[in-house]
Formats: sequence, C-alpha cells, structure tokens
Amino acid sequence: MNPFMELLPWLIGRSRHTLPAIFLGVGEKARDTAARDEELRQLRNSLREDLERCLGEDGVFVYPTHPLPAPYHNQPLLMPFNFAYTGVFNVLGLPATAVPMGLAPDEGVPVGLQVVGSRYCDRLTVAVASALEGAFSGWIPPFPSSE
Repeated sequence: MNPFMELLPWLIGRSRHTLPAIFLGVGEKARDTAARDEELRQLRNSLREDLERCLGEDGVFVYPTHPLPAPYHNQPLLMPFNFAYTGVFNVLGLPATAVPMGLAPDEGVPVGLQVVGSRYCDRLTVAVASALEGAFSGWIPPFPSSE
C-alpha cells in the first residue's frame, strides 16, 4: 500500500488500515538502505543471543505488558511507544505469554504481566503464566455476573 495515498481514505473512515499502520508505512518509506536493515538485523540477533544466554532453557523473564493499567479504547493511539513492552519480544522472536493479574486498586481496570522465555520454550512460558494466574487474582470478569 502507498501510505500517503491511504491517509485520505482513513480521514473519511474508508481505509482498511489503522492510523498507526499507515504511519509505520510512512516511516518505512523514509528509511534509506538495505545496509541499515542488515545492521538492525545484526543488532536484533545480538540482543536475542544476550537475552537467551541469560535465560537458558529453563529461565523466564517476567515483565509488564504495558507501563500503565489498561487504557481506554483508542487511548494507546496517543501513546505510540508504549507498545514496546511487548513489541520488543515480538521483534526478537521470543515466546511471551500474557498473564492477567487482577485489577488495579485505584482504577479498577485490568493489569497484567508477560512471561518471556528463550526460543522454543513456549511450554515453559505457558506453565509459569498458569502458575502466576493461579497464585494471584488472575482474570476477573469486567462486571459482576447477574445470577
């Protein structure tokens, strides 16, 4: 898609793409060379190797999924870099399992963690996430059931 041509349909509600996706396309058009892409791939691989060296085959990294309790719908569009809490592990190609941890005491909105492991250790991240969810509040319905 041509991100510049996609802006007009977005403005009138006819785009098949979200505004962040369009801006990402604009950013990709502005990048320069394949050499820079290779440099970034090497940096990614180096970071992944360092993290996997720390984790080994039986270690996990427990990290927030977002820097704040759950934002209101569309509010993340105003905080475009907060996706980095999860995005970095997607870029690294590492398994991460999100864990609901209950509700924030002040706001009453969901909070959560993610459990990250080395490549091919998905079973470990799921097992640790399950144990954490059982030990803490875990998932709570957004409103009381009417029974």
